[in-house]
Amino acid sequence: MKIDFYISSISGGGAENVLVMLAKRFSELGHSVGITSLEKREQFYEIPCEIKLNKIHANSQNSIFECWYDFKKIRKYLKNSKADVSISFLSRCNLLLLVTSLFNKSKIVVCDRNNPLKEHSKLVFWFSCQLYRRANMIVVQTEQIRKMYPKYLQKKLCVIENPLDTEKMNNQITGEIVTKENVVISVGRLEKQKDFKTLIKAFHNVSYKNPEWRLKIFGVGNMKEELQLIIDSLGDSGKIQLCGHTKEPFVEMKKSKIFVLSSFYEGFPNVLCEAMYAGLPCVSTDCISGPRELIKDGENGFLVPIGAITELEHVLEKLMQDERLREEVGTKASLECKRLELGFIADKWLLMLTKIKENRIK
Repeated sequence: MKIDFYISSISGGGAENVLVMLAKRFSELGHSVGITSLEKREQFYEIPCEIKLNKIHANSQNSIFECWYDFKKIRKYLKNSKADVSISFLSRCNLLLLVTSLFNKSKIVVCDRNNPLKEHSKLVFWFSCQLYRRANMIVVQTEQIRKMYPKYLQKKLCVIENPLDTEKMNNQITGEIVTKENVVISVGRLEKQKDFKTLIKAFHNVSYKNPEWRLKIFGVGNMKEELQLIIDSLGDSGKIQLCGHTKEPFVEMKKSKIFVLSSFYEGFPNVLCEAMYAGLPCVSTDCISGPRELIKDGENGFLVPIGAITELEHVLEKLMQDERLREEVGTKASLECKRLELGFIADKWLLMLTKIKENRIK
């Protein structure tokens, strides 16, 4: 089967990671795979030479001129590629690909990776849904997100969770002696959505009674300076670190003892899955979509209300002071994520794509 992927960039991020994992897996299974990126930003993920990588242009602004430029390039590429199915990730690419496909008979799968009602205004979401009628299938990560879409799209919606490349993750620690440290870890873009302010303040408050613990936040983003100012104003520069990008987050997780996801909203959080698979006790905000479909509160992890500093403090302190609890919760968390192994998830995708190719899904 010839399969083409489309995305804004492959410079890092959860959606980009999922796309690259699936592309590699499909290629390994003998399918012809291509990736088209709309931006020539610095490439974070390695792409095997067997996968054709096409970068359209060097800018990242969403001006009308650039959208028109992208539209013409994608239309030409779709026409010449003759893929059996084209798969788009994230809203910008989804809309561009669907508009382009109006001029040909391409089979299109679009993937929304976040809570659409948080990502867009109601008007933009309504407009997107009108274009989504053109898609052969719409892939979302959770049942909660599926229910957000109107009734007329329900037959086109398919829930497929994000995969875990457990083989790659385990290879990161093969032959390496991993020593656990008193570290609370979090991973994500340094942006408002992730609400690292709440995590920093909660950790600051519990660190008085637990001075041997540190907080490490891995990721980059436009809030780095603001978050660093907060850390400095609290006098915590020695306890709280903004560590930037890491290509081996699983290694950092294995070295840590607690994971926290403090987001206002998510789609299906990859980093939470990875941390659970790593055997970490995880604390997550009970945001719409994602965490509640992974965590059974008090059993294989903990859920706290969004922005609730006091509740987050309470759970962090309980975990810091109880090693046995950390081990019990972490073991159950790891077992929960076995169902997300890449092989199982890739098979779900290929079954759906085969049905689309054979016109069993229209």
